[in-house]
Amino acid sequence: MINIKNGTESDKQRLLSKYPNLDKFFFGDGRLVIAENGNEIVGFLWAHKRKISAPVEAEEMFINYIEVFEPELRCRGIGTQMVQKIIEIARAEQVYQIRAKVKTENMPSHRLWLKNKFSISPAQMPDGNIAVSFVGYVL
Repeated sequence: MINIKNGTESDKQRLLSKYPNLDKFFFGDGRLVIAENGNEIVGFLWAHKRKISAPVEAEEMFINYIEVFEPELRCRGIGTQMVQKIIEIARAEQVYQIRAKVKTENMPSHRLWLKNKFSISPAQMPDGNIAVSFVGYVL
């Protein structure tokens, strides 16, 4: 059975010992959510809290990274449970919104955000190509 919980510094160190390249994503005033199967971390979400970069007095959680490591565990609701946990955390901290950036070609991620009622805003470049989508959820 998969357990979703707030991650600890110890959990973060466990992730970094197994996946050292993740260190570049763990920055800012961060919140770690982990998915565990027994003692094994099978997925995580890292979001950091920041002021919204517009002239408003509000903060947001920006999801830097969300991952379910094993392909056979994907599309089974683990990502949704982690997203719901960060929504719960953001509500408790009274932030205005949650946002993330998604590569255009990442269809499973787009489906995850739609399933969780996030808006999707493609970022169109001057040449007409769509580089990324920004997703958002107002609390």
